[in-house]
Amino acid sequence: MKPFSLFAAALWRFGYLIDSKTRLAQKKGTKFNTPLLGIGSLLAGGAGKTPYTAFLAGKLKTQGISVGILCKNTGDENLWLKKKGFEVFTGNRFELCKKLDGKFDVLISDDGLEDRRLSHAFWICLTWDESAKNLRDIIPYGNCRSLWKDHPEIACVKKCAMEWEKNAKSADIVFYMKPPLNASGEILPQNSKIATITGIARSHRFFEGLQKNYSIAKKIDCPDHFNIQKKIEQALKLGLPVVITEKNASRLSQSVLESRNVFVCELEVKQLCHHRSDNQIHQSDVQKDNPTQVHNVVVAEAWQSPAKPNP
Repeated sequence: MKPFSLFAAALWRFGYLIDSKTRLAQKKGTKFNTPLLGIGSLLAGGAGKTPYTAFLAGKLKTQGISVGILCKNTGDENLWLKKKGFEVFTGNRFELCKKLDGKFDVLISDDGLEDRRLSHAFWICLTWDESAKNLRDIIPYGNCRSLWKDHPEIACVKKCAMEWEKNAKSADIVFYMKPPLNASGEILPQNSKIATITGIARSHRFFEGLQKNYSIAKKIDCPDHFNIQKKIEQALKLGLPVVITEKNASRLSQSVLESRNVFVCELEVKQLCHHRSDNQIHQSDVQKDNPTQVHNVVVAEAWQSPAKPNP
């Protein structure tokens, strides 16, 4: 299996390099007025890009800055962001940048680091200490879509951790799992015996978090973006509370979500500023008709940290 997966990684790598020189190659001569903030990762899913996108978009909106979010038109990220009240646009991100230029104060691209056409973006890369140095790090042999050396455009690297992990104190972004709630707002009591179903990448983190407060009687781990509706309907017959992620909940029917035994666990994002004391940026600091100043405010809000891990 390993030799085959290494061969498959080589094919992926070859396709990626071809794409970066052709379909996704940088388009010269295209200028944009609206600043673009890119949230990317070398990992093939499960890096926390969408929760962090929502976190930044929410902070900017509270300061009176209008935000449009760019997403792929597959998967469930766009549904999840729309349910949180954001203006979301799906499809070709480069074409969307042209279409939406001047219509928002800021655009945020949820993923898309591999798209060279987004060369005007300020790219933030979320990392979980993945290596991303050679072919053995490329999927399906490894966990990454590309390597550090592929991305000189990355302007800011943020180290991520879950709240219970040892490196959480030194991380730039810490993810917290809130107590699961059902549609009636009831909190799932600690130490409850539960079933849990996911359709996300790096689901082990979700299971680890649940195990700290609950007894998992049944665990169903589905592929990323899998619609878990039927799995939940079957699990509810066990008579146990069923705990799912907020992302997976975005694709479920209202009737399933309203079940008293379906509990949704939300993620809370906390950004730790180890090198800045002026973390708060006020609406009065921004002149919206000045794209350069808006860009600088967005970068500051994202907490610029230019240093990158050694490749």
